[in-house]
Amino acid sequence: MKQLVRITTLVLTLVTGLAFSTVTRAEDPSIDSPRAVIVLRDIYVSFKVKVLGLARIKGQFDRLRGEMVSDADGKGTNVHMHIDADSLNTNDVWRDDYLRGPTFFSAEHYPHITFSGSCLSGKEDGAGRIVGNLSLRGVTRRVTFNVKTLSPPEGGRSGTYQATATIQRSDFGLNTLKHVVSDEVEIIVAMNAGTGV
Repeated sequence: MKQLVRITTLVLTLVTGLAFSTVTRAEDPSIDSPRAVIVLRDIYVSFKVKVLGLARIKGQFDRLRGEMVSDADGKGTNVHMHIDADSLNTNDVWRDDYLRGPTFFSAEHYPHITFSGSCLSGKEDGAGRIVGNLSLRGVTRRVTFNVKTLSPPEGGRSGTYQATATIQRSDFGLNTLKHVVSDEVEIIVAMNAGTGV
């Protein structure tokens, strides 16, 4: 059970974009138990969307930051994430500038994409769900990420985890080019991490 709690806690932080170099513990007068921030590296947030019903455009966000707080006993976890919208990268300069502009992400007026949520459930294999509020372009919607373990930690080696969610871009006011670009956008978050806290 302790192993499950640790894996689930690490998986939750897939969506945080953290890059802290140490594990820290902090006292909060409003919380009885100490809190822990988990060490994370090698975190990637990407997306896929169909164009003309055939080709898939892939992209990622290069700048992420946030925090995940876990109770000392590992029973409670909350996550807060910030992604810089102008760090969008599809490996096409013209397309990136267009997507960052007022027609789509409007990064100048809405500089951050945020997520705040918590772990709902977990299984022995590290699979589970992360449910929270995703805010994009000034609109907030409830989103569920399905999490799976791609390779469990073993012999001191980091484990690999992936969380995915599918959103309707129109729910966030991204209605441009509906006849060309699919309304469904798949979000993929991946990370390498060990199970130690």
